[in-house]
Amino acid sequence: MTDAPNKADFVVDERPGEYEATFSVRGTIRVTIKADSIAAAKMKADEMADDEEFGLELDEADDVSVNWVGKSVPMYLVTRDGQKMKVSRLQAGDLPRKPDERGF
Repeated sequence: MTDAPNKADFVVDERPGEYEATFSVRGTIRVTIKADSIAAAKMKADEMADDEEFGLELDEADDVSVNWVGKSVPMYLVTRDGQKMKVSRLQAGDLPRKPDERGF
């Protein structure tokens, strides 16, 4: 089975009234790093910068610009590899499912 399933067979949440926006943000975060040396502090700072969660709370936003605003993508209710999920792209092997107690 290599072809994606027919979208018409699936329950779809068109997400009416929902839009997505992306922003570019340049800001400042000030933290205290405890370390035995400046080299160790720099190493910890580099590790922090690589952390996916880092930067979610800016102390100061120096520059914010809107990159894009568009319609939220529709989400399909599927069973994939035995797991119930909501996906934006159908894959070969996805099976249609109905909303459960959580709705969409």
